[in-house]
Amino acid sequence: MDSAMESVSVVICSYNRAAYLSDTLRTLAAALEPHGNAVEVLVVNNASTDSTEEVVSAFIKEHPLLTVRLVREERQGLSFARNAGLAQARGSVVCFLDDDVYVSEGWLAGILKAFTLGERIGCVAGRTRLQWPDVPRPGWLDHTYVGILSEWDFGDRSFVMGKEYAFVGANFALSREAVSAIGAFDPELGRKRNILLSGEDTDYAQRLLGKGFSIAYSAEAYIHHRLFPEQMTYSWFCRRFFWNGVTTYFLRRQWYYPITGVPRLLSCFLLLLVGVLTFSPKRIILSSFRVLSSAGAFYAWYLRPPGRAQT
Repeated sequence: MDSAMESVSVVICSYNRAAYLSDTLRTLAAALEPHGNAVEVLVVNNASTDSTEEVVSAFIKEHPLLTVRLVREERQGLSFARNAGLAQARGSVVCFLDDDVYVSEGWLAGILKAFTLGERIGCVAGRTRLQWPDVPRPGWLDHTYVGILSEWDFGDRSFVMGKEYAFVGANFALSREAVSAIGAFDPELGRKRNILLSGEDTDYAQRLLGKGFSIAYSAEAYIHHRLFPEQMTYSWFCRRFFWNGVTTYFLRRQWYYPITGVPRLLSCFLLLLVGVLTFSPKRIILSSFRVLSSAGAFYAWYLRPPGRAQT
């Protein structure tokens, strides 16, 4: 892929985050400036009730040389919004950014460069660092949990990743060839309003790899992913791990899940009991998260066992 000749679409899906979207667009503009009119920006307003459209209109007026389009998707859900962006995107490379990130100036150059690292690269996953909020961080919230917060950082060297990797949805790009072969994101997965469901990126990565595409990691295409004060709380992590369990079940959809899930749930309860008996706060917290994740998978199995159609 000749990075100098590529046309690019940048898709930002937004739901009620107008205040943060303005920062994302501001930093994105600096990253796009060297690439001229070969780039279009699509902001998907995913049934927002805040001032999202006013923010986009103001950005268009401030940057008349950029091609910016507003896309409306009234079916609330991240996968619906991403699919709306895919349907409208004209570029031979389609990039996706979250609406709460800070984009580095070399981001797009890093994305395009990584597509040249190997044969049939269908996706480039950019380096994603966390922007911690200005509130005290709980003592238990250490490096163990950065993955669940969407950190994606494999160091300073870009490379083609192995089949055991997926990508983080905050910062990635797809080739047009890959989009044509794989199609849309699964609307059953991904965030919906305040439900912390995820997995649409993992599912897409699995389908990419199954079709013979590769995924590259770009150290140069880095962003900072903003975290929020509520994400520094035990209650938020409890919700996140529960829905992570739901996501895991929806990705695998194994009819025999209770056979394997019951021993896992019992072992998590046992570890939680050990933590209580040994007065180990970190073990208690980690074990409680594992219990909730297992419980989430059981909830999903009860809600929609294999063979039951989605309603």
